[in-house]
Amino acid sequence: MQAQLLAIFAVETTEHVQAMNRHLLALEGGATGEARDVLLPELFREAHNLKGAARAVSLSEVEALAHELEDLFARMKAGRLEPDRELLERCFRQLDSIEELVGAATGGVTEAEPPPAGPADTQPAPAPPPAPAPPPVPRAPAGDDSVRVATAKLDALMAQVGELLVMELGAEQRLDDARSLEAELATAGQSSERLRAARKSLGALRQRLQADVRTRAQVTAELGADVRRTRMLPVATLYQTLPRMARDLARDRGKEVSVAVDDGGTEVDRSVLEQVKDPLVHLVRNCVDHGLEPPDVRAAAGKPRVGRIALKARQRGDTLLLEVADDGAGIDPARVRATAVEGGLLTAEAAAELPDREALGLIFRSGLSTSPVVTDLSGRGVGLDVVREQVDRLHGSIDVTSDVGGGTTMSLSVPLSVSTMHCLLLEAAGHTFALPVTGVERITRVAAGQVQRAEGRQAVQVDGRPVVLASLAEVLGLGPPAQHQEPDAKRPVIVAAGHGRRVGFLVDRLERTQELVVKSLPAPLVRVRHVAGATILGSGRAALILSSADLIASVERAEAAGSGAAGTVPAPAPTILVAEDSITTRTLEKSILEGAGYRVRVASDGAEAWRLLQENGCDLLLTDVEMPEMDGFELTARVRADQRLRDLPVVLVTSLDSDEDRERGVSAGADAYVVKGAFDQERLLDTLRRLL
Repeated sequence: MQAQLLAIFAVETTEHVQAMNRHLLALEGGATGEARDVLLPELFREAHNLKGAARAVSLSEVEALAHELEDLFARMKAGRLEPDRELLERCFRQLDSIEELVGAATGGVTEAEPPPAGPADTQPAPAPPPAPAPPPVPRAPAGDDSVRVATAKLDALMAQVGELLVMELGAEQRLDDARSLEAELATAGQSSERLRAARKSLGALRQRLQADVRTRAQVTAELGADVRRTRMLPVATLYQTLPRMARDLARDRGKEVSVAVDDGGTEVDRSVLEQVKDPLVHLVRNCVDHGLEPPDVRAAAGKPRVGRIALKARQRGDTLLLEVADDGAGIDPARVRATAVEGGLLTAEAAAELPDREALGLIFRSGLSTSPVVTDLSGRGVGLDVVREQVDRLHGSIDVTSDVGGGTTMSLSVPLSVSTMHCLLLEAAGHTFALPVTGVERITRVAAGQVQRAEGRQAVQVDGRPVVLASLAEVLGLGPPAQHQEPDAKRPVIVAAGHGRRVGFLVDRLERTQELVVKSLPAPLVRVRHVAGATILGSGRAALILSSADLIASVERAEAAGSGAAGTVPAPAPTILVAEDSITTRTLEKSILEGAGYRVRVASDGAEAWRLLQENGCDLLLTDVEMPEMDGFELTARVRADQRLRDLPVVLVTSLDSDEDRERGVSAGADAYVVKGAFDQERLLDTLRRLL
């Protein structure tokens, strides 16, 4: 019973703390008059309820902190205490302490984003010891029409709905078979009375099957909608944690910010909300650190000293639209182009021809940063590429618009649910694939005579602009596309779009669009190139669900590889030295690198790696951190201190993912830092290509 009460109390604490954070931010923002008269009683009520709940679960320290807050809010409400800046900061710190105590007591942490670490402003006044509490009783629900349901039960129920949908697809397939058989019998002639009776019986069977299919489809749709609604959470549960985080970050950097939230009452699947949290948190941090100017700079430019961040959420069909906008300095497309050329991502000629919108899309590339200053939040060229990857995994998209001097808007589009997905079924090289329609901009057909050449690549005109054309079969490594006997026959082309880039993929045949149950790939196939998941078709066959983002990235890599001068002798493959004490990880990394065309040498610890570097050198060092004899930090420091090796690219691959470890790696001189827990083969190879 105590464990159940603590679990309920943890959720309740999150709700109370988030409400008090929201009200305190409104007071800090200058709420006066009637608005202030509403806020202060609400703050008192939240603190009072939290104190009572803490007493019920015998958490005396939490009760003492809540009691002090209750007393402060009571004095504010009575007009005996003015909520000035210092007092509000004290209240914020009290709330942080409450979250830490509850997280420790319940074995976890609450959902609110903690502020940067700092000394507490005050120590709470000791509260009188609580009176002996009666035996704990579960807290009554807020209303008779709501219950708390374990997410594991909902997940299991959703899995059953998925299986039911598969059965429905199978029934539809059998209905098609019955129709085909009926048509065949109709052509068999009218001479036999028995044949006519069989046709009549078959027609009745078809009608019953058709009725069953309609009924099952209706039940499945209603059940699926009901289950999805039970999994839905308001976007407000995520948005309400962001204003406090932005406020604390801004104060830490000497800036001022106000955050406006408009969630539109939108709800989204719990799993989507969890996966979109990190991208939104990073975008808000980017607004504070990279977008908004210091108050004096804003005032000199004629802007309000307080920067503004606007968070919006809207539902459009089965898609969730999220927007993070600031009124800061904006992003200069010309500067992005120049940075891309300096980093070797584009030639000067290609950069000059790039439209502004596509140029802004380059900020999602790994290693590209226009920030002149490296901080703990930005400037290393990492972060927005991770945001892009996380949105891609949700089969969503992200777009950026910016006005130099006027601010930047990041727009995210993700599905409301990832358990089922509306997909386009297509055929390439004799295989059936599914492609989420969220990644499809349009579908067209082209004949061989319409294909042009642009910068050494096939291209086709779409909406008056050239779009790179690639064979889906070749991109997937399934061989050349099928040859059609009629040279003038038009073949279907799917135009995929993402991050400011459009690519046309030539396919053999288009089948139909259909809502499919998405099945995640099992370990060790969690991250497979070009594949976002799998599904079962109505015929019972399995089909892979493709990732449009991965397909576009493959075409971009092929373009980069083919941009070298023709007729030159290919340079020898770079040599990479891998220093790793785990034989499993060492073997995996060696296999990945050799598969990508690199020459690989290995060392079982830092000392051996240092010896091999002294003897033969290499083109890049890929090293673990925690190793015997000599760890990766020391090895990196020695490389940077050596006159012959000081320019050698060094990549740290480690399970250490704290900010302190990352800072230590940067201080030692590492060029990149890859966390094993988030190990991604494609990202690792992209990092190596950038450094080599």
